[in-house]
Amino acid sequence: MERLKQRAHHFLRNVDGIIKTDIIYLVKGGFWASFSQIILSFSSFFLSIAFARFVSKETYGEYKYILAIARILGTFSLTGLGLAVKQSVSRGYEGTLNYAFWQNIKWSMLFFLSSLGVSIYYFVNGNRLLGVSMLVVGCLSPFLSSSNLYSAYLTAKKDFRRQAIYFDMIGNLFPYLCLFITMLVTSSSAWLVIIYFVSNTLIGVTLYLRMLKIYRPNKEVDQKSLNYSKHLSVMNILSGVASNIDQVLIFHYVGAAELAVYNFAVAIPNQTKGPLLYLRNLIFPKFADRKSTEISAGMKYKFFWLFMTSLAMALVYILIAPYIFSIFFPKYMSSVLYSQIFALSFLCITFIPADVYLQAKKKIKEQYIGNTLSSTLQIIVTFISIVYWGLWGLIVGRVIVRLAGGFISAILYYYSVKRAIVKETNV
Repeated sequence: MERLKQRAHHFLRNVDGIIKTDIIYLVKGGFWASFSQIILSFSSFFLSIAFARFVSKETYGEYKYILAIARILGTFSLTGLGLAVKQSVSRGYEGTLNYAFWQNIKWSMLFFLSSLGVSIYYFVNGNRLLGVSMLVVGCLSPFLSSSNLYSAYLTAKKDFRRQAIYFDMIGNLFPYLCLFITMLVTSSSAWLVIIYFVSNTLIGVTLYLRMLKIYRPNKEVDQKSLNYSKHLSVMNILSGVASNIDQVLIFHYVGAAELAVYNFAVAIPNQTKGPLLYLRNLIFPKFADRKSTEISAGMKYKFFWLFMTSLAMALVYILIAPYIFSIFFPKYMSSVLYSQIFALSFLCITFIPADVYLQAKKKIKEQYIGNTLSSTLQIIVTFISIVYWGLWGLIVGRVIVRLAGGFISAILYYYSVKRAIVKETNV
């Protein structure tokens, strides 16, 4: 057995030399990421089948619309605290987690008031369903987002096992189960929203307290982290609106049923977000610890292999999509072609290392430029495409915008890393 391990280690080291990446580190951290994502992907898939079977298109469209409104309003809180916690905890300031928790609660007051205002608007206009939903969203979302900061803490501690078990599996499977039971009892979108936020908040707070008991973080707080998180939060406002405006515009211009068709079209391709987040989390500590000269030396290999991987993913999905929908989502066969076209957005995976570099090295100006350009482009393209071309225009537009955002990140990376290398060389 020991000899087999040595051979495997030797093989992985040879692979390191080819792709210029610490593959052993990725394998060790990636095992738990892969395991949790397999469980989570299957669970999400079965939940989607349940939505398609037990919930009407109109109800599902209303449910997704309310979640989109909640995410848009949520951008006006300190959404950048997660990355600030990762930065601080990785340098030993573990008390920043608890500090960030309460800062997020305090700064979520604007989010609460905005949700309350939207709730009152719907009540006044006779829509009790949306009124109750937004009231629940406003009350629970601050605690949900604060408790989920424990994920950033675990990433900084490189505890990928607990992050996979707690944040990914338990943190998602419990709400999934609650939503499934709710579907069997009622078809009300308001109840689906209420159960979604209650279950997520309950499990989030429970796991946050569990993590504090296990690690017992020290009291050291990085006061500068709040200032950094404010910069990140301001950047996230525009990107948060851009990421969710499509749901709102489809609901108002096309209808709830078409919003359901759209969400099923993008659902499976969007399942890559979980593994990609883990890829980011695995790369982040490495980039934070290394000099720009070292990072730059292997970056072109990372770009090449990620491009080949993303291209293979897109082609495979385009081939199998019709069979997936015909077997599991026959009510949504109209989503197939939309979903195949949207799969081309996988190619933006190529540029993930460039984006992570800007975050890990706290390149605030470059992040402002990248977020502003990408988000503005996405909002403009989304609005024009939906108004003039409906779902077809939106799907094509989203692919173009995603690829454009990747190229913007790559350009900003090359501009930034060249300057950093010059500084490191002159030191």
